Amino acid sequence: MNSWFKESDVFYSSDFDKLSLGFQIHKYPEKLIKREKSVTIEGIEEEIADSIRKELYKTYYQFENIYLTDLGNVRKNNAEFVVSILKELVENDTNIIVLGGTKEIFETQLRALKSYSNNISFIEKSGDLLFDERIQKILKKNNQKLNKIKLIGYQTHLVHSSMFDKNLINNSIRLGQIRTNYTEIEPFMRNIDLALFNMDSIRYSEVPGQKNTSPSGLTSEEACQIVRYLGLNTSNNILSIMGYTPKYDFNNQAAMLISQLIWYYLDGLDNMIYDDLVSSKSLTKYIVELSDYNLSLHFFQSVKSGRWWVKIPQEQENHSYYLPCSEDDYNKATKNELSIRIFNELSL
Repeated sequence: MNSWFKESDVFYSSDFDKLSLGFQIHKYPEKLIKREKSVTIEGIEEEIADSIRKELYKTYYQFENIYLTDLGNVRKNNAEFVVSILKELVENDTNIIVLGGTKEIFETQLRALKSYSNNISFIEKSGDLLFDERIQKILKKNNQKLNKIKLIGYQTHLVHSSMFDKNLINNSIRLGQIRTNYTEIEPFMRNIDLALFNMDSIRYSEVPGQKNTSPSGLTSEEACQIVRYLGLNTSNNILSIMGYTPKYDFNNQAAMLISQLIWYYLDGLDNMIYDDLVSSKSLTKYIVELSDYNLSLHFFQSVKSGRWWVKIPQEQENHSYYLPCSEDDYNKATKNELSIRIFNELSL
């Protein structure tokens, strides 16, 4: 590991309380140790990563079930070098938090991790990265199932509806829907392999001075809830945070918010519960007949976590699969209605 990373100056600060994350975290290891629920932090751009660390390390460490390591900052931030590191980390079955990075690095990341990143979430106000022509080409070249890609927290006035139809993207949730019922975000964040969090998704008043923000956008509380749901995800995943510019960060407000995002992601992972979708003893099954659609749907609720799935039927039974859903999806089905989430999935 040390041949790929260099230590951060923040590692040597003496200001950390013994109960703080900065005191408890494992810093700059010579090699990775495989542990269940392990998390590694890596900085791509030193100034960005260290600005975030200064705030993150002040937070209190209250996690009992995760093993947290900060690898430091990459020695070279060219795309090929960074992706080689990510491949190594993925093979070690660790969750990864990436601080900083350019669009070019993200593009290379998509190319290199095509067999790993099947479910991707873009948390952006207008899908600038998701709908970028070069990124779209990469996704399609990777035979990426675009219907598995999600745009989270987008603002309707900034995204034309034709963009979703053109790119076959149907698993997205707009800002207004999040605000109406934030618990509906959870099924969108379940089973995510790669999440890109663009700071432009946050409203300007929460992160004054940051580029490309708008008057409307996610609040800090909504953003923290989204990444906490990502942490509750049972798949190992990568959380890549982009769009932060330290020189415009008045009073370190954006760095503080990013540190909160990371903290709540860790909190989610610390409380994550593995659901068994195979054993009938761990699931409660509900069969709903939708006469208007001449359709029978099987819903399942986990006994342990309370989370919901619906079985999406296929012509060949062995191709049927479980779609994460919500109790609201089930309730609508009992009233002979199909939620947008299930309707879109059945329309594929």
